[in-house]
Parts: sequence; C-alpha cells; structure tokens
Amino acid sequence: MLNNLKYAVELSQERVRIDKERFLLGSGSKMQLLQSQVYLNADSSLLVKQYEMVRASHIRLNEYLGLDSIENYFLIADTTIQLLPVPDYPALLETTLAANTSLELGRRKIEIAGFDKAIAMSRSYPYLTVSGGYGYNYYTYQSGTLQNSQNLGLNYGITLGFNIFDGFNRKREISNSIIQEEINRYEYQDIEQMVKSDLVTIYRAYENNLRLLEIEKQNLEIARENLEIALDRYKLGALSGLELREVQKSLLDAEERLLSIQYQTKLAEISLMKISGKVMEYL
Repeated sequence: MLNNLKYAVELSQERVRIDKERFLLGSGSKMQLLQSQVYLNADSSLLVKQYEMVRASHIRLNEYLGLDSIENYFLIADTTIQLLPVPDYPALLETTLAANTSLELGRRKIEIAGFDKAIAMSRSYPYLTVSGGYGYNYYTYQSGTLQNSQNLGLNYGITLGFNIFDGFNRKREISNSIIQEEINRYEYQDIEQMVKSDLVTIYRAYENNLRLLEIEKQNLEIARENLEIALDRYKLGALSGLELREVQKSLLDAEERLLSIQYQTKLAEISLMKISGKVMEYL
C-alpha cells in the first residue's frame, strides 16, 4: 500500500509539472494548476498517514518481540506477498484426517476411554497373586554353649481369588466406561465432520481467491496501460484534469484490490496448513 501511495504522489507531481508548464506558456488556466496542486496535497497527506501507520506497526512488532528499544526501525527485505504451492484437495484431506490436532486429541480420548473400560472389566476376572521372599537371620548369644547361629529360608505363596459381590460397583464402573467410550466416539465423529466442513470451505475460498487474483492482475495491467494513454492525451490537451484523476484513481483502486486479494489468499493458505496440522512445517 505504501508503494502504491508513493506512485500516486509521483503521478500527481507529474500532473502539477504539466499544468505549471501550460500555465507559464499561456495554454493552461491557473484554476487547473491549483486543482492539480490540491490533488497532490491530498495524495501526499494519504502517504504521510500511511507512513505513520507503518511506523506504528514497527513499534507494535518490537513490543511483541520484547525488544529493549521499541522504536528501533528495521528494513523489510521484501514486502511482496509470496504464495506457496498448496496440495490438491484429496491429498490435503488425507493429511488433515491424519494430522489435525483436534482429531488427534479425539483419538487419544477414545483410546483412554478404552483403557478405562478394560481396567473396569478386568476387575470381574479371577486374579492370581504370587508372593515370595528370602530370609536371613543371624543371632549372637552372650552365654551358653552357642555363641551364634544363623538361619536361611526361602518362602513363597500363590493366591487365586475372585470378587463375588462388591455392591454392583464393578457393573456400574463397566457401564460408565462403555458409555464414556461411546460418547468419545460420537464426539470424534462430530469433530471429524466439522474439520471436513472447515477444510472444504477454506479450500474453496482459496481456489476462488486464486481465480480472483488472476482477474485483478489483468485489471491492474489494463489500468496501467489506460493511465499511460490518459497521460499522453492529457499532455496533448485532449483529456481534462478530472478525467485524468478518475483514471489515476482507477489504477490505485486496482492496486488496492490486488493487494487485498493477495492478503486474503495468503490467509486462506495459512489456514489450510493450520487445519491440516502442517503449520509448523510451513513456518
């Protein structure tokens, strides 16, 4: 946007130069020169405001980065919005179903519920416990014929048990665990449908933005060519100042629309990477 406004100021300066030469040569009116100066001042004012917005953005970014001096100004290597290639929809859907964080969390919840159910059901099974030990005793006597003695011993045991009745606690725990597992499965299905819906919505918007992007690129080329023709006609006196201003405005509008659609396309691209679980690789 800043470059577009700079270009607008350059065009207005060129128009002032042309009208000033006409006025000095007597072929142009002072009113037309003053009107050109008004347009130049208006464009310059917009440029100054845009510089102010850029400066404020630098300060906010420095604040977010935690820099000591929030007023440090840094140069951006390239302000052009670079669009990266995005996989086709089938590949993107496959990746999303496998790596989406919400779906992964849903699968983990189902697994945990399955473990809880297995634990609850295991309490209905017979249980076997094995125990063992090894003992060593050493005795010392102060009197008698024996001064000391020691004993070594190995002991072990096996216990087989079965819970007969526990007040229906096991049955209740098993029922609750089965219900919770089913709830988690239904929740996963809902999340999967929502993710699929979001994915196809974002992907269609991305495709539509790409088509709009090509249209706006063509419009920008046409607007530039139209401005060149308008400037030539204006220099020859075959075009009024108001008509030239309209052509100039059309070019600025075309540039702004192109920037806007590039930005929207980039947002859709990032959203696709995010929903497919690949945003960290993307960054």
